[in-house]
Amino acid sequence: MDDTVVTKEQEAAARLLATQVRYLTPDMCRIHLGSLNTLHVTVVNEAIYGGVYAACAFPVAHPSRYISLIQSTGKKDVEVGIIRDLDEFPPEAATLVREALERRYFVHTITRIRRVESKYNNSILAFDVDTDKGTLSFFMRWQLDRAVDYGQRGKVLIDLDNNRYLIPDTEKLSPAERGDFTRYVYW
Repeated sequence: MDDTVVTKEQEAAARLLATQVRYLTPDMCRIHLGSLNTLHVTVVNEAIYGGVYAACAFPVAHPSRYISLIQSTGKKDVEVGIIRDLDEFPPEAATLVREALERRYFVHTITRIRRVESKYNNSILAFDVDTDKGTLSFFMRWQLDRAVDYGQRGKVLIDLDNNRYLIPDTEKLSPAERGDFTRYVYW
């Protein structure tokens, strides 16, 4: 975390922003690295916000849209503004925001389901899978909110530690894998 000092002007701007939605555009702000290689946002004729992190409003449905840039001051977080569409920004700025999002939303993409098994009186599912980051195993509660729709035919699985595992399209799983998966995750 950055030891950024918040000025009275920034506090006043933050109070104003607390009741309004501000959309950030490339002509009103610049996204760059600042002290200690942290993400900074310079808003023209206003302030430089250091120690900024990015958060998606809709990380599954719109991973490159509606991205909130938030300054963490240590006392409380201040929303600098929202990026409606990251593709409108210069490639260098968009890359910095995407890297910040990747640090926040680390997702394993499942390429193969080796095994799905019910454990502990059907309250936990045990998965053995291949992912874009290697072979791994994880446990997931057998609950509706732990398998979230992704697009038309995909699923995001959330394990006991809130890690995310993406199946982009369940129809592209082999018939055996799809059968094992839908035996437990049928919603």
